[in-house]
Amino acid sequence: MAINEGLGSLRASDADREQAVEALKAAFVHDRLAKNEFEAHVARALTARTYAELATATTGIPAPLNSVKRAGTPSPIAAQRTCWGMSEAELAEALGVSRQTVILIENGQYLPSLPLAFTIARFFGQTVDDFFGYPDEGVS
Repeated sequence: MAINEGLGSLRASDADREQAVEALKAAFVHDRLAKNEFEAHVARALTARTYAELATATTGIPAPLNSVKRAGTPSPIAAQRTCWGMSEAELAEALGVSRQTVILIENGQYLPSLPLAFTIARFFGQTVDDFFGYPDEGVS
């Protein structure tokens, strides 16, 4: 089964749209979007009704700067999974993805699609920014 198969048709909530807009704001602030691009992406995000429509609003946005982690540093997802006492296989089953997908995400070798990122964040009761957001300014 493809990672996002079936997720795209799920209805996006106001909170999902707000998180997408926050990600777009971060991209704009970090000069990853021009003003006209930012406005167009935000308009799409605010009118999106499904995850698939919401994903199109963030298509082409460069990966967050902190998507590459330092060696030996556990990813926020791995830390949450460990805190919950879950194995990679158990998390994969709960998310509807393969164990390999979980491993790649935790190792920073794969950035999930927007629908999967929202699913992961919701599962742990966190925001997408908690797991995949931009680092604070001034942090190297």
